[in-house]
This record gives sequence, structure tokens and C-alpha cells, in this order.
Amino acid sequence: MAIGDFLFDLFAGLGDGGILLCIFFIFFLDAILVPTLPELFFILGIGANPTWELSSSILVTGFLGEMTGVFLLYAIVRKTGLPKRIDKALQKYVEFLIVSDEKVMLINRIAPMVPFCGAFMAGMRKRWDVGKCVFWLMFGYFLKYGLIMLMGQSIATYFDSGMSRTVMFITLIIVIALSAIMATKRKKKLGIESDARVWKK
Repeated sequence: MAIGDFLFDLFAGLGDGGILLCIFFIFFLDAILVPTLPELFFILGIGANPTWELSSSILVTGFLGEMTGVFLLYAIVRKTGLPKRIDKALQKYVEFLIVSDEKVMLINRIAPMVPFCGAFMAGMRKRWDVGKCVFWLMFGYFLKYGLIMLMGQSIATYFDSGMSRTVMFITLIIVIALSAIMATKRKKKLGIESDARVWKK
């Protein structure tokens, strides 16, 4: 989260435009290789100026940042390819998931089990339809972050600015923690973690 903190501190002082620029880069970095907890900064951006205009702009900007990162990583992996060992492990890993088709991108919004979606899309392009992947990514994004936006606006309505940001933060941490717990339990239930150690040997 240190990179996200740096970006937020750097751009937040520039007003609404700075917040949008920060949100874009945070979602972009999270989509490639740098975990930034975008949900946290999404809600912090809304809390900085809880108006419907800015919230809607943050929602769209986050999506654009994420898609830029996803397709940059997709293009890189598609051009360079994956080592055979990793590609084989990837194919096997997908078979363990709740669903093994493009809807993985939707499930991933609830219980994150597929990091670096762009790389997965590139590695699975012979079995998956990229257009369907994008659809489920978009559907899941606006469903998840749309609900977070509504939550943030509702909290801002009932609390003052200082308290609303605290309540938003606590609520979001709970949501992120529950999501991580769901993903961990699902992995253990399916035996993914133990199986992944076998692939590394």
C-alpha cells in the first residue's frame, strides 16, 4: 500500500483532478504487477469530496485505469509468451477454480483467486474468448465498485466528513478481509495451495 499512499498524497492536493489521476494510476498499477488495494483508495477518493459528480468520475476513471493495465499486461504476455512450465501450471490451476471459463473474471471480484488478469487472459486465449473476459471484468467492476460508491455516498449522508471517512475505511477493511478469507478457504477446499507446491518442485 506504500505506493498507493505516495500517489494519494502526491495528487490529492491538486483537487478533484488530482484525485482522478491518482485513482487511474492506482488501478493501473494494481492491474499489472503492483498490489495497491484499489478499493481502499477508491473509497478515500470518494470521501475526499463526496459528491455524485466526483464519485461517478472516480468509478469510470478506476475502470479505465484497470483496463489499461489489464491490456498492457495482456499484450506483453501475448507477445513474449509464457514458459511451458508456467503455462502448464496455469492450465491446471484454472481447472481447480469454481468455474473454468471466462466467468472466472466475475468470481474473482468476490473471492480474488486469479491475480494479474491480463496475463491469465493471454495464457488462456486459446480456450477463452477475450471479449467475454472483458465483459465479465466490466460487469464485475461496475457491480462491485458501484456498490462501494453507493455505500460511500450513503455513509457521507449520515455522518460528518471526518467520521464518514472513518466509517468508510472500517467498512471497506471488513469487506476486503471477508473477501480474502473466502478466497483462502476456497483454495484450501480445492487443494490449490498444496497442488501449487507440487508444481514448483
